[in-house]
Amino acid sequence: MQTRACVQCKPSPIQPTATRCTFALHVRRTAVINFQLHTRNILRTPARDAQRLALQFAISLWAAASIAGCLPGTRPVIKVALVAPFEGAHRQIGYAAITAARMAVRELNSAGIADGCAVELLALDDGGSPAMAVEQAEKVLLDPQVVAVIGHWLPATTAAAAPVYARAGLQLLSTEVPAPGAPDAGFPQRFAAENGGAAPGKFALRAHAALLAAARCAPPGRSAYSTTP
Repeated sequence: MQTRACVQCKPSPIQPTATRCTFALHVRRTAVINFQLHTRNILRTPARDAQRLALQFAISLWAAASIAGCLPGTRPVIKVALVAPFEGAHRQIGYAAITAARMAVRELNSAGIADGCAVELLALDDGGSPAMAVEQAEKVLLDPQVVAVIGHWLPATTAAAAPVYARAGLQLLSTEVPAPGAPDAGFPQRFAAENGGAAPGKFALRAHAALLAAARCAPPGRSAYSTTP
């Protein structure tokens, strides 16, 4: 069975080692257009032709390097998927979870403790429906940068989606039970400070702890729905 992990933790045949620079093509096109506008009306002379060719070569080289390997200083990206009900009768679960998950992502990226990776959150709505949970689980598998899934918050949706992740060897951190290990004692205070004094509920607590564990490439807690040994 294939497994996925952070590129800094262990190699994986299906986890790319290069960061996807989504802005690189835009940068290249903008640079070339600006260069053309700047040089269009310049009187052509041998000296200026040489300068123009040198500048054009430099722009092309920089753009190609940025597309192939990203700019210096960028970090490999890993994604953690959060699949929850954001619409319907259970939408309060999803909104509590995503608020806490976003906090965890900011904390991980600012502290730089996710094994050198930049962490991104991929949030998908399953509407509390088992059929939609399966559909969203299939969508998660299309993104090779996803290293773990947090979800699905309801017994029926979790049970429906778990086999999809198991088939792909993708780590599912079930939210049916609290995350193992000592809780983050300072999280309730930080949550309240960012949310008008409101205390985090059990869904926020579980989402925050699960995302920290997933992004650090820690083994998931054993549960009835764990898809890893």
